[in-house]
Amino acid sequence: MIKGKKKSKSRNNKNKNKRGKAVGYERYIYKVMKEVNPKLEISSKSMVILNNFMQDMAEKIVETSKSLLKYAGRATLTSMDMHRAVKMELPGQLAKHAMSEGAKAVVRFATHEQADKSKKN
Repeated sequence: MIKGKKKSKSRNNKNKNKRGKAVGYERYIYKVMKEVNPKLEISSKSMVILNNFMQDMAEKIVETSKSLLKYAGRATLTSMDMHRAVKMELPGQLAKHAMSEGAKAVVRFATHEQADKSKKN
């Protein structure tokens, strides 16, 4: 009896590799909570609920920005598109606060990257 070649497992692994990792916000929720009040604690069920809420909000903002791009007939996402999506999904002051914190995070990232490049040279 002649044995045939075995199928490679790489085909099966391709689909597994395409799946993205689930994003978890637990660490950030915990840090913010401790910053607000170091004595606070949170149950694991509450953490799951907050994590799901954060994932849903991020997904809503992404979907809104995608629909704005489609409506505008463009393929490139700009910072203004993200600003519009955040304003559409978050109410009033919360949107303003989120955008200012996002801008601060981008500035911190850019200065950190610039410092790393200067250290390498």
